Amino acid sequence: MLNNLGQYIKTGFQELRTNQLRTFLSLLGIAIGVFCVISVLTVFDSLEKNIQSNMESLGSNVLYVGKFPWIPEGEGEYAWWKYKARPVCNYDETQTIAKNAPSAAFATLCYSDESQNIQFQQRDVKGVSIFAVTSNFEKLQPIDITEGRYFSISEMQGFQSNGVVIGSTVASELFGNNISPVGKSIRLFSKQYSILGVLKKQGKTMTGFDFDNGAIVAYNYLSSFRKIDNNNSNGFTDPMMMVKAKNGYNLKEMKYEIKSILRAKRKLRPREADNFSFNQLDAIQNGISAIFVNFNIFGWLIGLFSLVVGSFGIANIMFVSVKERTTFIGVKKAIGATSTAILSEFLVESVILCLLGGFIGILLVFLLTLVLSGPVGFPITISLNNFLIGITISIVVGILAGIIPAKRAAGLNPVVAIRS
Repeated sequence: MLNNLGQYIKTGFQELRTNQLRTFLSLLGIAIGVFCVISVLTVFDSLEKNIQSNMESLGSNVLYVGKFPWIPEGEGEYAWWKYKARPVCNYDETQTIAKNAPSAAFATLCYSDESQNIQFQQRDVKGVSIFAVTSNFEKLQPIDITEGRYFSISEMQGFQSNGVVIGSTVASELFGNNISPVGKSIRLFSKQYSILGVLKKQGKTMTGFDFDNGAIVAYNYLSSFRKIDNNNSNGFTDPMMMVKAKNGYNLKEMKYEIKSILRAKRKLRPREADNFSFNQLDAIQNGISAIFVNFNIFGWLIGLFSLVVGSFGIANIMFVSVKERTTFIGVKKAIGATSTAILSEFLVESVILCLLGGFIGILLVFLLTLVLSGPVGFPITISLNNFLIGITISIVVGILAGIIPAKRAAGLNPVVAIRS
């Protein structure tokens, strides 16, 4: 059996070399089809993997509490007018949860302002995102210092710490590449701030933090001269409370405890609805997974159209090959070749043709990953699963495209075939 298979493969390659132009044109259809399917699967799988990795770095055991939900609560449209009328989370509530929720490991509060200017001497950077945070913020978000240091506990808890940690983009625009920002004095909120450290470049996080074009300051110091616990900006201000669960506790248990504490703190009656929202990354992950399923389906549809066209081309080539070799087929059958042997020979030739096209398509996808990995900012790689999908597609298309021509060759009468 293996000897016969080896002979069929050898014969197949000989026929493909004999008609090189015809072989090349046949390969194109399959190569394009496999390229369309595998490229879409590879790009979106890599993108999804990168997003999920970023989410995991933020922690799957963190609750984000605020007055605005990330997705609508209940059915219907997003009721922003109802959410904006809610009270904001404040420092006192955060401290109460940190002390009284047994399931909470850390609780922190972050007030964001995305439209501030930072000035150093004659240089001015506009539209900087300011994050006023409390203690333990660095334990719940990916804070990586490349130069200088982060806040100490006393600096965070005190009301006189005018330190600031700036993002990499802000540091570059203010000081260039040759001046160390650490220790320099900048002007922010009409106050003088001293730079403690510089953050590592990391891009925007899944929860919306743009640390590269931002700066982190102490919440208590900012609240000493700016009312950030009240509803500012027409009710759209929403300080985010972040609570991380202890090991051994799940989010459901922690959510129940926080809900009880907040309702008691805000003096809500039993029948009154919650005036706060719980957000967690699971909701985003499920939505992202659903989106990528649709993208993959779209990629499959595009690829299948190309594969259908390519399979017709392969079938046509195989019909021509059968016609050209009719006399040879008759001779082989006359000297003892079985119909199964003839069928297998042409089927193997068709599969070889499609496999070559599939390998070309996968090679093109590999070249695409090398081109895209730099500009998109995350690694794009062909997974083993996608590689096997490409090979499987090629084999299946080869069998489907070659089965009818192969059956026609196997069914030829040797006498009629020789005479033709």
